[in-house]
Amino acid sequence: MKHLRLMLPFAAAIALTAGAGAQASGPAKKGPKSVPVQMRLAREMAANEDWDEAIRRWNKILYEFGPSDQEAQGEFQIGAIALRRGRADIAASHWERVVQRYPKSAWAARARQGLRLLGRKPAAAPKKVEPYVTADTPHDERQFRLSMGDLASGLTVFAIRDFLKVPNLYPDSPRAAEARFRIGTCQAMLGHPERAIAQWRRVRAEYPDSPWAKQAQAGINAWEAILRTAGFYGLLEPVSPLDEDWHPFRSWSTEPDRGLSYAEDLYENGIYTYALQEYTKVLCDIYTPKGAENPHRAYARYRMGVCAYRLGHPDAAARQWRRLLLDYPDSPWAARGRAALADLAAAGELSSRGGVPAPPLPDKLPSGLVKRFNIANQLVDCEEPLVASKEYLKVMYVLTAGKPNPFQAEASYRLGECQRLRGRPELAVRAWENTEKQYSGTPWAKKARTAIEQLRAREKTLTVSHPAAGE
Repeated sequence: MKHLRLMLPFAAAIALTAGAGAQASGPAKKGPKSVPVQMRLAREMAANEDWDEAIRRWNKILYEFGPSDQEAQGEFQIGAIALRRGRADIAASHWERVVQRYPKSAWAARARQGLRLLGRKPAAAPKKVEPYVTADTPHDERQFRLSMGDLASGLTVFAIRDFLKVPNLYPDSPRAAEARFRIGTCQAMLGHPERAIAQWRRVRAEYPDSPWAKQAQAGINAWEAILRTAGFYGLLEPVSPLDEDWHPFRSWSTEPDRGLSYAEDLYENGIYTYALQEYTKVLCDIYTPKGAENPHRAYARYRMGVCAYRLGHPDAAARQWRRLLLDYPDSPWAARGRAALADLAAAGELSSRGGVPAPPLPDKLPSGLVKRFNIANQLVDCEEPLVASKEYLKVMYVLTAGKPNPFQAEASYRLGECQRLRGRPELAVRAWENTEKQYSGTPWAKKARTAIEQLRAREKTLTVSHPAAGE
């Protein structure tokens, strides 16, 4: 009860953060990857109540886009969002770090106040404080530290996502073996010891001379003993998986190969939503250098359908495979898609919504802006509005560093659609009101006004009070 009472006044402390993100970040570089732009994205994700992604964005500011003079704010905001998610332990950990690393900052004062309200006293600062990153920290090391930051912030699934980038996008990294080992640890934390064992076996096979191979074998031995002792023999027995005929693509010779290998690894680890996102990125040439060929488009479209089906969206899966048949009729993957469609129809899993092909891609994807916008549209069609909303936010605030671009108004409107599809009408109205305000005079502002009126009319119909409610 003590801590419950302490949580009540803490709303006032959280209120102190309002508007704080608007502070300047000093002489940071300009452009989409600059700290101010990433801060804006973090705030927008928090406003959309995409709490995990908001935390991860602040972690990226610390570990990927740093160093900067916003590190104290980053740690504080991670703690504030963690508390909003019900993780007072993680909030206290990050606020202690603010006090220890930046004792004279305004953020340290706020952190001390928060810790007092949580009944915590910060530990003494370590004698030596290591920087998050320096200007000389290589990209693969930044990626690894970001992954560790995710884990420390309680984002275990996001940690797996980011750890997987190390061996796939930076296959020569000295951190690759450790990253793969820690993926296994994360899977065990999520209650998937069978996946943990599979990852540790990969460490043993792919990095046999690494010290992490020995630790992987120790992890395998420990979990096999635990599962046998607990009587969970089934988790150790080989089973016939649903994907037994699927052999994941593993090649790192080109950038498109690396992107596809990353998508396959996500799928293999059961992270289907973000595997879908990565297959969509492969389809839309995010990993394809300018002027180069992308040999994986047909396969990526097929796998998007597989992911949509795994996520419980058979109609979306069918739409992907119908688009595959139209765009790549001579591909071997078209034959697989045709067979999958026949199976879904025979099983009675399709409605009329599965009869319309997914939206086509433009003939050309000339820029990152166009690619991201089409990724978002494809993800909406795959019935994953939360992931799509992240891509629309990037179109609005990141790709042109917040400067006007021809897709912002539509992206703003479609962000509202994503919120409506998520079942968050209040967030949808907020997005559409922003469309009216920021992009007045555009057709999308008019569509936003119509959408607001229609939504409110529906809500009025749904919220009829009992006659006795006012007594």
